[in-house]
Amino acid sequence: MKVFLDTNVWLSATVFAGLCEAILVECHQRAWLLTTALVQAEAHEVLVRKFPQLPHSQALFDAIWAEATCVPDLDEPADDNDLRLVRAASLAGAEVFVTGDKRVLTWGNQGLMKILSPRDAWMQLFAVKSSV
Repeated sequence: MKVFLDTNVWLSATVFAGLCEAILVECHQRAWLLTTALVQAEAHEVLVRKFPQLPHSQALFDAIWAEATCVPDLDEPADDNDLRLVRAASLAGAEVFVTGDKRVLTWGNQGLMKILSPRDAWMQLFAVKSSV
């Protein structure tokens, strides 16, 4: 399985305990994570701008990010980083793209890759299914 986490999921996992953190941990333990340098650049910018009170957040982010498989970035479209990330994930063979971005969630599947919210990703990838 190959899973690509959008920047907003990485950030939530880095800064807040909860579902995104659990998804990141589970994907990391299974060696499922794909990423790009664009995710790192976006995350660093947001961490500095929005979370200056957490000076170690970049190092925490980088420690986990470095364990993911880094796939090539795309340069186009230069004005839409979301589309660049989705296309890079799809080209790298990701089966799931996890995002909290409402606009991206409306795009539906991209080829064989599912675009899922963190909750839906958790339910499809990790929730124990009971037979009743």
